[in-house]
Amino acid sequence: MNYRILGQLVGPQGTAVCPIDDPVPPGTGYEWTGPVCGQIALEKQGDDLLASGHLQATVRLPCSRCAALHSVPLHLDLKETVALRQIDEPQAYEEEEVPAPIPILEGDVVDLSELVRQMLVLGVPARSLCRPDCRGLCPTCGQDLNQTACDCSAQEIDPRLEALRDLL
Repeated sequence: MNYRILGQLVGPQGTAVCPIDDPVPPGTGYEWTGPVCGQIALEKQGDDLLASGHLQATVRLPCSRCAALHSVPLHLDLKETVALRQIDEPQAYEEEEVPAPIPILEGDVVDLSELVRQMLVLGVPARSLCRPDCRGLCPTCGQDLNQTACDCSAQEIDPRLEALRDLL
């Protein structure tokens, strides 16, 4: 996700559009299927740049009910402040009261990999279902109830809740 567009961004009203169709940057902690696609527009705003656009990718996640891996398509809109600062300069990451914009300069090339990586990680849902009617796992034996029913008694009640039966 490297672009030689630095000349387009240094003027007072510099803008550039970067098409994205690359493998997902490493370091997300998730399994991805296929590339990340989309477009990011960079627009000069004072000393920083406004990165806006959209990204699409597909992540493999475990179902929150049955733990089966399934594909989840992500469609993300982004609007982030980035800076034309060298990625490997320590001062680019110094902690400030106001979060520092993500540095995107690597030599004389604009590198959007870190911006894309962060946006994808933030866009992954905390919970997802393999399908809306997922029946999950049996809490007693662990059988996947989507595949077959188990022989566990559904009438077993936690002894601590037995007193509630009298209310029915």
